[in-house]
Amino acid sequence: MSASPAFHLRSYGTTSSVDRHDFLQWVLPVRGDLAFELEGKGVVLDRVLGACVVPDAGHAQCARGDNRFLIVDCPQALLDDDDLQGWRRQPLLALSRPVRALVDEAVALGDAQGRVAASVARRGLPLLLQSFGRAGGRARLHALCAAIDAEPGQAWPVARMAAQAGVSGSRLHALFREAFDLTPQAWVAASRLRWARAQLAGSDLPIAQIAVQAGYSEQSALTRALRRECGVTPTDVRRNARQ
Repeated sequence: MSASPAFHLRSYGTTSSVDRHDFLQWVLPVRGDLAFELEGKGVVLDRVLGACVVPDAGHAQCARGDNRFLIVDCPQALLDDDDLQGWRRQPLLALSRPVRALVDEAVALGDAQGRVAASVARRGLPLLLQSFGRAGGRARLHALCAAIDAEPGQAWPVARMAAQAGVSGSRLHALFREAFDLTPQAWVAASRLRWARAQLAGSDLPIAQIAVQAGYSEQSALTRALRRECGVTPTDVRRNARQ
């Protein structure tokens, strides 16, 4: 599979062969029950109970009647060994209210071929990584980064970021250094600048409005950040995108 997660809706029949794949897969029920066999152990998945299939785990399934499931294929690059070992030991997933709401939204915005709207996938991945990942693990760290990228204009103090990752503030700094060679606040700053540049290039919003929505105190703060990091002004970015 690609380096990006894949979301799709699927229905199952009464028989299947044992399957294995090299990526992690979440099986999230929409409607109907699924008799699911994972590494020789059987369980019935339903509206509140899903499953996590780790890479190379043998699995098969059987469903009768009307059924539908949200399947999410997640590349290993977003995970670490401890994440995978945790899911290998405990593959069953209790689906929280927010996760069930995500499943419902995927169905509402899906099409007849089982494709899920890109907007659902963008919001859904951070939620799933946050909900099912191990505190301090790579999955939770990527969930935090995706949440910041989705709403960079929000306030992102270290205490809030550390709570979402499930670690202390000092440990959060160590995780960001290990993974990205950046501090948490440097990631936030880069995310804000990236979002602002995309808005300058692709929208007609006033520069001052873009600056505030990106989390800058005023337009001049955005101008200073762009000059420092990219050597251009907001007007330069907008003009260059339209030449």
